[in-house]
Amino acid sequence: MHIGDYDSEHVTFSKMDDFCAANHLTRIDKRHREIYISDPRKSDSTKLKTVLRYKVK
Repeated sequence: MHIGDYDSEHVTFSKMDDFCAANHLTRIDKRHREIYISDPRKSDSTKLKTVLRYKVK
């Protein structure tokens, strides 16, 4: 779960990469999915919630 503006998603992706490395997981490809939980028209940009996902093996 990424919390914050969309420009800072790279921080969450870095944490995900670190988790994968620590758990011997390999990212399958460079594509990812984003599931937007918050509406940016109604929420403060620092409180936006986005589920970030990518496939691993």
